[in-house]
Amino acid sequence: MTLAAQSNEHHSLIGRLFYHAIMHPDHDAIVSPDVTLSYAKLASLVQLQAQKFNEAGISSNSLLGIKCADDTQHLTFCLAAAYIGATSCTIPSYESEETQQAINKSCGVSHVIDESYAVDEKSAVISQANIDGLNNAATAKLLFSTSGTTGTPKLVVHHDSDIVAQAHRHIDSGDARFVCLASMEHNFAKRHRLYCLAMGATNVFIDVLDNSLLSQCQSLRINVMHVSAFQAQELLAIPGIQALSNIQLKLGGSHVSTALRTALRNNITRNLRAGYGTTETGAIAFTEPDDTGSDNSVGRALPGIETQVRSASGKLLASGEAGELLIRCDGMFRGYSGKAELTARRLINGWFHTGDIAYLDKDARIHLCGRADDMFVFNSINIYPQDIESEISQFPHIVDTAVFSKPSAVHGNIPVALVVFSKEVRPRLKDLEKFLKQRLGLRAPRQLIIVDEIPRNAAGKIARQDAATLSAKAGSIRKTIIHALNAKAKKPLRTSQIAEFELGNTDIQLRKIDLDSIGRMELLVALELAYDVVIHPNEYAKFRYLGNLVARVLTLQSQRPHIAKVIHSSDNDVITEELPYFVRFFRRIVRVCSTVAHLNRALTTLENRLTPLDIDLLNSRNRQGQLVPVTQNQRYQVAIDSWLDTLQKQLSKSGRLKSEAFRLQRLAPTAMLFIGTGLPSEKGLLICFPGRGDRSMMIPNPVLLQHTDSASYDVLILSEPRNQGYHQGIPFLGDKVTDVISWLDNHKQLSQYGAYRTMGCSAGSYPALLAAYQLDAELALCIGGRFHKNKRFIKIVERIYTIWRAQLNGHRPQVLLSYSKHVDKDRQYAGVISRLFGGNRVAIELSNGKVGHRILPELLNTGGLNVFLARSIFANTDNELYANNRANIILSIPENTVRKHE
Repeated sequence: MTLAAQSNEHHSLIGRLFYHAIMHPDHDAIVSPDVTLSYAKLASLVQLQAQKFNEAGISSNSLLGIKCADDTQHLTFCLAAAYIGATSCTIPSYESEETQQAINKSCGVSHVIDESYAVDEKSAVISQANIDGLNNAATAKLLFSTSGTTGTPKLVVHHDSDIVAQAHRHIDSGDARFVCLASMEHNFAKRHRLYCLAMGATNVFIDVLDNSLLSQCQSLRINVMHVSAFQAQELLAIPGIQALSNIQLKLGGSHVSTALRTALRNNITRNLRAGYGTTETGAIAFTEPDDTGSDNSVGRALPGIETQVRSASGKLLASGEAGELLIRCDGMFRGYSGKAELTARRLINGWFHTGDIAYLDKDARIHLCGRADDMFVFNSINIYPQDIESEISQFPHIVDTAVFSKPSAVHGNIPVALVVFSKEVRPRLKDLEKFLKQRLGLRAPRQLIIVDEIPRNAAGKIARQDAATLSAKAGSIRKTIIHALNAKAKKPLRTSQIAEFELGNTDIQLRKIDLDSIGRMELLVALELAYDVVIHPNEYAKFRYLGNLVARVLTLQSQRPHIAKVIHSSDNDVITEELPYFVRFFRRIVRVCSTVAHLNRALTTLENRLTPLDIDLLNSRNRQGQLVPVTQNQRYQVAIDSWLDTLQKQLSKSGRLKSEAFRLQRLAPTAMLFIGTGLPSEKGLLICFPGRGDRSMMIPNPVLLQHTDSASYDVLILSEPRNQGYHQGIPFLGDKVTDVISWLDNHKQLSQYGAYRTMGCSAGSYPALLAAYQLDAELALCIGGRFHKNKRFIKIVERIYTIWRAQLNGHRPQVLLSYSKHVDKDRQYAGVISRLFGGNRVAIELSNGKVGHRILPELLNTGGLNVFLARSIFANTDNELYANNRANIILSIPENTVRKHE
């Protein structure tokens, strides 16, 4: 019997798993930055997990709700459920407790499976797997929720053999090392992970919250990636993404415009396949990379897929005629759970009625026009939103769009569109209107609304009900703005101009309104009172049109959470209130952490983006018992209490009674700008270069910010992925340090500052010094700088030469080279650099002990950090530490005495 024939004997997921475990025991089944499991090890682990399920009273009659954010563990739970023939579904841990309970009830969950059920991976013993009799085991079922773009999501019932039957349409071979940029808690990703296993390929799980997606793809040897159209847009924004040119990129989940496909081919890979499928059937069609005529389609039906296009009356339609698409294939769903009537309407004589409107071209490619239930009638004209969206996407600089209907007593439904323009361009609504009129005629949208982003669900599909809600809110916001302006604008607006703006037919330039500072304040206060959104004056200063302001309010509104029940720990009373977005975000972090160790790592990472005000908010909500869900292990609360207590104590050592008012703006994945009060032109920018692999200056970022006067300085912190050196530059900003500095020099927002100062820790001292020369900085502070740890002479000479050229051609800043009096490497570095390029050497001495290489944290612990920063990076250029060039000085802390160092 051939290998393929043997494989085909096993139609169940577990049959496939054990087959691969026998035939290819050492082949990678699961790979992540932290874990690698072979097929033999995974099969053993699944057996062990199934045994634990049995011990817990779980049987083939059980329905398991899997609530687990850890991808490897989630997949193991799912396979173990299939092993014992149980039914399983997903309860997303990121959803609110109310939503989770609703899922439990609708599915009829008998057991909620979380991390407490997990077995230790190390206890799994690899042995010869026995697959005899597996085909006679109880049939396992899986429930998948549909995306729910319209109405309530439905539960689709599949047997695990259906997943096996669909798998070959998604994964070509066992050589695939597959990744998708969503967790197992999303049904789309979960199905693909099971397809991968059925085909004996490798499931690769990456940290999608990490900035180093590109390096992860390379180091884990990923060769197949599946993304939504929205995720593809994000990929295009990653510098150096063309390094993935050999990857197979598959697109699905929502409509993919021709412009996006072209951009992906030109900037990432020619091996691009845009596809179409449903939860009920799996993949239906994919374009071929070499099919040049496929860009307006989703390709031809895959082998084994039968298609028909029928009219509303059931008539079979010819090529080019649009109607409902019907599908017949192996592995189709068994029905909708608890919805027998719906199943009977959608599954007729073996044909699945997709509800998608489409037509076949002369080459049998499938062209999607939209959903039948999205279709609306405008003055007897049938409007399919996806048709309109495809045309809008062809207009230059359109990033995203959504079309929906606005009910009308006279016209039925009027087509309206939300549009997202690229940030760097001026939105041209009039030109877009003309463009759409020429292409669509009477079907063209009668209103175009600019927004920052289109509401989408977890699968990346447009949430049209939310889009319609945004439209209604936009009109209200426009009226609020006009009402506030009427009393404050120095140049009154014309009545016709106001009417057109309120309808969304035109936009108004802010410079034509000429608001003074009081007028701007009153406008922002009116919006905050009406919509409970906070827009900082610095943010407002970047807007060019009133439409930008409307879009920003809409975005902030969409980010606000729904009403959430909060339980106070003091009296256990239930109080209903609206949680701030950041608190809701924090609670989600807590829910997705599978262990306390995982939580502690997440908290350490979160520190990088926190401000002192964020710490205040978290402390306040923690005292009210709002950060840790009541169902969470109590050890999570203890960990958060300890973390917040430590941060609060560190912040208090600044000696300041009020928290410094910073807010975070990410200029790039590796560039975080903390913005305080005041205009950039009237203050300084402190550019910080952390040590190798760090994302903070050896102390938590909020602590550094609390030691900084937010009215005098904004703080930019540049970081690099771990285990990479500054000689490679900071990814996303440049390939080498000089590229990074060029990025800083050319950034429009950064060029507005009145003065620069640079500060570098350890390996960051080199780029800090180089940046100071090239950016005309006032001061450069190097803390614990040292030469390359491997003593690579060529690299050291190369850096010295680069600094020498920079100081010849650039500005000569005041330089302070600070080092521990007791650390030889740092002292030698400071001595060499000061002799070659000038600058004072400042030996840091603690009056009550030694200070090591990590100067800032040790000064923080001893209470001397505020003294050091005030006399160094935040000092005047004529103070005693800077005054005498090339002086060798001792700064004794905390006594704050300065003396000569012989």
